[in-house]
Amino acid sequence: MAGVQKARREETRRQILAAAAALMEEGGLRALQIRAVAERAGYSIGSVYKHFADLDALVVAVNSGTLVRIRDAMTAATEGVSAPLERLKALAATYLRFARDNVNLWRGLFDHHLPGGKSIPEEHRQENVVLLSFIGREIHALDPGLDENALAARTRTCFAAVHGVVAISLEDRFVGLADDTLPAEMDFLVERLAGH
Repeated sequence: MAGVQKARREETRRQILAAAAALMEEGGLRALQIRAVAERAGYSIGSVYKHFADLDALVVAVNSGTLVRIRDAMTAATEGVSAPLERLKALAATYLRFARDNVNLWRGLFDHHLPGGKSIPEEHRQENVVLLSFIGREIHALDPGLDENALAARTRTCFAAVHGVVAISLEDRFVGLADDTLPAEMDFLVERLAGH
């Protein structure tokens, strides 16, 4: 009996989370409201709060799911690619493609900020660490002499540079790159960041 109840709780949580992710995907962070999630999932507002303490917890859970999707896409994109520089290019291209194809989910990762005093859950922090490790592994292969601190700094710099180009371009800023030039310029950026 306890196993059945646990399975039901997990299924309810999964459905609530799926409804929340769908709402964010459709309308961005502003569309993610507890009442709307409850209606979409077919549960009461109380049921949503039973599984997620507040809206921030729900947003973090959706964002964790988005990070998992990015991780899975990056894993698939680098399978069978052996050269570290080509793997870095594949990671950057995958990040760009994910952001383009899932712009509201992607923006949700950066637009949501926990209120003061609340810390990021460890599981969510680890999802971010895993994504950075994809980059760090290739940078280490290209420059094995970097110590741990230098590698961490270079990894974050590379991510920030690629993210910045993607963000500016997706926001249609004046300095953003057009869709037809963006992939080639992304390769150029990665090559320079990697010292090639």
